[in-house]
Amino acid sequence: MIFRNAAGSLSSFMAALLISSCISAAPSANSVPATLTGDWKVTSAKVNSTGIAAYAPDDPALMALRLAVSADRLAMDKAGDGDRHVCESPRVASETLAFATLISQTYEASPADMGVDAAGKDRPAHFITCAKGDIGPSYDRGSWIVEMDSDTIAMNWFDSVLLILKRVR
Repeated sequence: MIFRNAAGSLSSFMAALLISSCISAAPSANSVPATLTGDWKVTSAKVNSTGIAAYAPDDPALMALRLAVSADRLAMDKAGDGDRHVCESPRVASETLAFATLISQTYEASPADMGVDAAGKDRPAHFITCAKGDIGPSYDRGSWIVEMDSDTIAMNWFDSVLLILKRVR
């Protein structure tokens, strides 16, 4: 009798241990993807060429921006400037979608109007909301970052600007 109860308890314990280890090992749907972590610098700033814009393409004020991404924080600032946008405890929803569609929906302009050549492919997109602060303008689903390749991202920014950033090595 004692052995049968012990065997049953051991089976239940092992099943609970297995389930909890699977749950803790699964990636969180809200975490910042590892592909985005690191330091980034703006290499190009795109603006809608058909409308009135607050910035010129590749405006020096935008080219000075730097982005630092960690698992629990995103921070954008200008090199040597105290002006910062910080997103604390980001929640990220990721999906693959047509970059051209995202540009059209965000900027009400075509990729050509924004000066974007590589918009035809489906790409990983990350929609970011912040528990505290901001990391760009908030649309219906939050600010967004699109992975162009392993070392290049595109990011929506204030005043209808699309930033292209390269990873700093």
